[in-house]
Amino acid sequence: MFISAPGCVFMTYLGFMIAIGSETVYVVPHSRIEGAFALFITAVLYAIFFAISYNSEYSQVQRQQNVDEWINSQEIREAEMELQNLPKQQPTEQQSEDFQ
Repeated sequence: MFISAPGCVFMTYLGFMIAIGSETVYVVPHSRIEGAFALFITAVLYAIFFAISYNSEYSQVQRQQNVDEWINSQEIREAEMELQNLPKQQPTEQQSEDFQ
């Protein structure tokens, strides 16, 4: 992902430089259009790989968050079930005197 983003920008820049006939980038005159087209195709491929890697990285984070939420909900349900299953104790005489 970190290589694809600058690669896309750099290839697009070089493509424009060659397409407009800049003197800073020397290309054989009869292949200037073909060279610019090839650089634009390369930039598109870099953009595609960037999108794939970005999606892969951040969908994995979302999946982990979903798993964490599910684990927390299961722990809460188990705690609620344990509270429901506790036997109800009758207050002893000492406890009833303390309340009065």
